[in-house]
Amino acid sequence: MSKSSFSFPVLTDPRPDDTSMPAFMVSTTRGFLPRQNPVVELPSEFMALESLLRRMPIKTLSGEPGLLASFEFGDTVIKELPDLTAEIEKYRDDLVIMNALYRDYSFLASAYLLEPCHERFLKGEPYGLGRQSLPRSIALPIVKVAEIAGFKPFMEYAGSYALFNYRLEDPEKGLDYDNLRLIRAFEQGLDPTSSEAGFVLVHIAMVKQSGALVDGTVEMLNGCMEKDRERFDEGLRTLVDGLKKVNAVMNSEYQTFLSLPTCANQGAAMWNKSKPQGYTTFRTFIFGITSQSMFPNGVVYEGVSEEPMSFRGESGANDSMIPLCDNLLQIQMPDTPLTNILRDFRQYRPGNHRDFLEAVRDGAEQSGVKEFALGDPVSAALYLRALDEVRDFRWRHWCFTREYILKRTSHPTATGGSPIVTWLPNQLQAVMTQMIDAANHCQSIQGVSDIMDAVNLQQETLKKEVAKCASNDDLESAQNMTSRHQKLSPVERRKGESALSEFADYVQKQQALRRPGGQPAAATLEEHDELDILDTLGLSDDTSSHIRLKTLLLDPAEENVAALAEHVRGRLDEGHGETLFDLGLEDSGESMNFSEEEWAGALARLTDACEVVKADYKMLMTRNVGGDVEVGPVNAKEKGLCGKMILRRRPESVDDVIETRIAVVGNVDAGKSTMLGVLVKGGLDDGRGKARVNLFRHKHEIESGRTSSVGMEIMGFDSKGEIIVSNVAGRKLTWEEIGRRSAKVISFTDLAGHEKYLRTTVFGLLSCEPNYCLLMVAANNGLVGMSKEHLGIALALNVPVMVVITKIDICPPQILEQTISQLTKILKSPGARKIPIFIKNREECVNTATQFVSRRICPIFQVSNVTGANLDLVRTFLNILPHHGNYNADAPLEFHINDTFSVPFVGTVVSGVVKSGVIHTGDTILVGPDSLGQFTTTKVRSIERKRIQVPGCSAGQSASLALRNVRRKDVRKGMVVLHKPDKPDPVTGTVAPPKVYREFVAEVLILSHATTIKTKYQAMLHVGPVSQTCAIIDIDRQYIRTGDRAQVAFRFVQRPEYLTVGDRILFREGRTKGLGIVKQVGYDPKHPLNPELQQEIREGRVPAEV
Repeated sequence: MSKSSFSFPVLTDPRPDDTSMPAFMVSTTRGFLPRQNPVVELPSEFMALESLLRRMPIKTLSGEPGLLASFEFGDTVIKELPDLTAEIEKYRDDLVIMNALYRDYSFLASAYLLEPCHERFLKGEPYGLGRQSLPRSIALPIVKVAEIAGFKPFMEYAGSYALFNYRLEDPEKGLDYDNLRLIRAFEQGLDPTSSEAGFVLVHIAMVKQSGALVDGTVEMLNGCMEKDRERFDEGLRTLVDGLKKVNAVMNSEYQTFLSLPTCANQGAAMWNKSKPQGYTTFRTFIFGITSQSMFPNGVVYEGVSEEPMSFRGESGANDSMIPLCDNLLQIQMPDTPLTNILRDFRQYRPGNHRDFLEAVRDGAEQSGVKEFALGDPVSAALYLRALDEVRDFRWRHWCFTREYILKRTSHPTATGGSPIVTWLPNQLQAVMTQMIDAANHCQSIQGVSDIMDAVNLQQETLKKEVAKCASNDDLESAQNMTSRHQKLSPVERRKGESALSEFADYVQKQQALRRPGGQPAAATLEEHDELDILDTLGLSDDTSSHIRLKTLLLDPAEENVAALAEHVRGRLDEGHGETLFDLGLEDSGESMNFSEEEWAGALARLTDACEVVKADYKMLMTRNVGGDVEVGPVNAKEKGLCGKMILRRRPESVDDVIETRIAVVGNVDAGKSTMLGVLVKGGLDDGRGKARVNLFRHKHEIESGRTSSVGMEIMGFDSKGEIIVSNVAGRKLTWEEIGRRSAKVISFTDLAGHEKYLRTTVFGLLSCEPNYCLLMVAANNGLVGMSKEHLGIALALNVPVMVVITKIDICPPQILEQTISQLTKILKSPGARKIPIFIKNREECVNTATQFVSRRICPIFQVSNVTGANLDLVRTFLNILPHHGNYNADAPLEFHINDTFSVPFVGTVVSGVVKSGVIHTGDTILVGPDSLGQFTTTKVRSIERKRIQVPGCSAGQSASLALRNVRRKDVRKGMVVLHKPDKPDPVTGTVAPPKVYREFVAEVLILSHATTIKTKYQAMLHVGPVSQTCAIIDIDRQYIRTGDRAQVAFRFVQRPEYLTVGDRILFREGRTKGLGIVKQVGYDPKHPLNPELQQEIREGRVPAEV
């Protein structure tokens, strides 16, 4: 049997004369350097480009000032540079020339875009904005050569700025540092003694040593795969020696420039080849577009795309040496958004480098390099030495970055767009953590204790330095937010709470009056629960013949199969694609008393019927049947077999996927993001926040562990009721993968729990149109802080609420009992009027989910995200959760925008929920209103649901629309998308624009306010995705206070908005809350809400200020 080996085609001969191969191919001789020395001069067809590049630097090769010195470069490019795209085709097959053209056009692009920023920097001003568009003469060629050469159309570390940007002064002397010169430069880099030259050339001198790293890697992997310890150890020694040489370059080429106390113990010194004060001047030109303030909306590549594009800048993080060691040594980076940046950086390497690193990663995982190394003390000690060299490199990188950037610029974002203060320590700490683990396997080996003493000291030093550099301003604004408000007395508070439940029910019924686009009010049907008995008794007006379900399941007549299929189809249509089915029970709940044989026959018949209607089923629980989901009989007398299952239609397209939206709320530190991370990703948490980091969107969220924005995550179930998860442990599926494999998708909106982000949370609750609300409560804290606030808002919106009590693994039993008692008391209070049901087993879970359409029920789960306790019950509950919400697809289109994006190659994209109607790709639509109340006419370029392109979407679905010829700055949250009318108004003969209103009248309930509310009172008002300050201009009485219901006229302070009668509103100021519903759009001051009060004011009997 042949032994496996590492099969990646690593070159031993770089074949420098072969121009048909990419310039960058990994080899054991040149490592990660290009196969041949870079092309210095371009072909004659590109002399215009060559001429500009020679005149571009601040200091040219002749020593004269260049175009960037006089800030004339941009104008000169526009005047002199032709579009040379056609000339590129002549050299398409010469990939080395393509790489040289890519290098030169990327220098041109960066200099053009960032020239204004450099001018401001020299004046001591902030960078400001760069040029926001790239002219065709640069954009078209760079996109073409980048595609051919295999790069992004912007400056990269290897392909342009560093590794393909050197020449040899004397070819005979090879790659000696003193023999290296730059080909292109921005500042004074053509002078080999300049800081810019030193910055680039030292990188080349280091990468010159990378051949040993490649050679050692191949030997290690082959030795590990073949279980050849001697070969493995020899490969490790080669790797360590190579890393020592790389680090030696940093010491030999860097001489002491100034004292560095924190680095002195490690022998590091400042860069003498590139002075810190010199670095910041040319650094301006190597910034990227992504995550940089100079390009807030990206850059438009003229002739390529009308929409802005965004790319990361040149960064040493794109070098392949240390990432190679990370992959080979299986260094476990913490799974955070910072690590996601690292993954993004992988796309900015030469394709062959990228493939090699991935092959090494896969080979190390499959062969178990780390486990094999730690299985022998000598191998473990060599493995520790390799980690120590990686640590040494990363530590120097941190020291240099601190001195070069953090101490000398107010723009501490790296050129590649990464957050420096957390980015570098994030990786360094991961290496040191792994070293501590490795040291436990080789403590008897001499020298290990010395290495670990240095690591322990360095960990403490790193903590202090990061704490010193990082800003703590994020926490200041949250303190004493409500100190300026008086507290309500218990009597006043109960008055508002008691009125809440009744008013929320009233608002829910008034939603039927909502009529978009000026449509006539629909006839409202009153609900009479007492008349439901008619359906049970079979006394409804439906005169169609009724056949018992048992007959359809067991009678052998062929027509019964078709009749059963039709019955199932009707149930599926009624349930929007899914339905719960009681096999063994009639619709009335009467038992069919199935025997085992009848049960098997009925199940087979139902399976056939499901196949006819293209549906699948999942058995949820059975009685007297046996098996994994058996819950036992209802009572001792019950002998018949029965079971409850969920039937779900197989979606023919993404349009057919069932969507349920759940808003996740709760106090800070309740475990919201952790819970979602566990549900979505499939693994368990480690108790230190491992599961939540994938959900964070911002740096400060990672650092604090607290959500501050509206995050979105999805969880999918297929037609058989199984969770859609990756087959690879720990891998998180993309939205597209989940959407295409799912029949039902749960969309979670992860909302902030901290008080200072209350506005964001309220916006998320209203704008995402949730079908349900999931309230998270920490077992060891109870219902405290913002948990009560969030529960009150959910109750005000009349959204069904479910509760998850988290952290039961660390909570003492008596504290958990107190939390449960408190929660029960609050849910049963007059303001909530909920029936708490504690879910402890499968039967309770299934039965409660079946009845959850009733807003009075509140299921409660007790879970641990660390041990996994009861998480299966939560997943089962979410799988069964019935469709909830009333949407009218036949009404005119109304799409609420709750977020906006600018997507490269696509354009402006708006996301939101279709409130009513249907929208298709290619539809002509109106988007607005803007600040003047006007609407913009445009077309829908494309539509995506859960990041999957679809032809259209209908009422109740969330979607993203790509808009044609609309700039992102012209759309905002709170706007609406409407269909443009096809026909003009028959009276005026013109197409009337949609009506917007600055003033409106609403019926409101004051939930809490310490004093009285009068006219001129201002508060933040939320209506759907609209969040805007409103002023009260009229009230139907002299004043209102907590618990009062009143007619109130509001005026938007900033701009008019699109409103309709029946819209639900929520307004707040601090913790002051009011709930209401729009009763009238527009307000006529000639018809005040309280004519008697106005009359008294005119007569002077009441002061006008009230």
